Amino acid sequence: MDETANEENSARKRIHGGAAEKAYQGLRTLIVNGSFPAGAHLREETLASRLGVSRTPVREAVRRLAAEGWVRLVPNQGAYVCTWSRHDVEEIFALRAMLEGFAAEAAARYASEADIEELRRLSTAAKSLLPCKSPEDVEQIAELNDHFHKLILTAAGQQRTTAIATHLVELPIALRNFHQFTTAEMERSISQHLALVDAIAARDPAWAGTVMRAHVLSGKAAFKDHHNLPPSDTDHASDAPSADGMGQFETLA
Repeated sequence: MDETANEENSARKRIHGGAAEKAYQGLRTLIVNGSFPAGAHLREETLASRLGVSRTPVREAVRRLAAEGWVRLVPNQGAYVCTWSRHDVEEIFALRAMLEGFAAEAAARYASEADIEELRRLSTAAKSLLPCKSPEDVEQIAELNDHFHKLILTAAGQQRTTAIATHLVELPIALRNFHQFTTAEMERSISQHLALVDAIAARDPAWAGTVMRAHVLSGKAAFKDHHNLPPSDTDHASDAPSADGMGQFETLA
């Protein structure tokens, strides 16, 4: 009896775990592709019906997404898709420019030939999908873009940089951005990827770092073009000129 009960418990855990993962992946996708825009109220019953699971896995998925920065939990009100202020955007993209720029410089020194070949393959595969004729093409390019940036971090061989930068790359503010690119913005992004591969292949850290920083900051410009960002209490600080008369983030370009 005990053995049978243990088997039944294990089976229930597997089923429940599968449902929780299904709910997490499904809700994450709906947030990334804009089906649930910033500020949207996430109602358990609606999500359960849409994702084809019970409300318990939905609750677990929402808690997990809240811990990762996708969802905001408001006591006695519920869960909402996170919104981003102008200051949030400035901070996140500035950090990415610094960290990924440093990683690109390191990749130019330490990337293997296999890494460089794979980076070129990812970039070429993305270019072959232009101009995007379907949502599936956009999704595929977004996945290639994600793999490209993560491979740069891996090829750099900088564990601490990778640990910090990976979180920033995976934030919804970065992932959703690519899904809203125009064709011209996607073409520019992929061209920058190809230039970055050339710089790494040439073993030129200064060139690679410059291309990566420009690439990340052009992504910031595109994000701000596509979103009417709300101000925050700290915007006056981030918008203020620095002591040398330059804006806080202009020195990263």
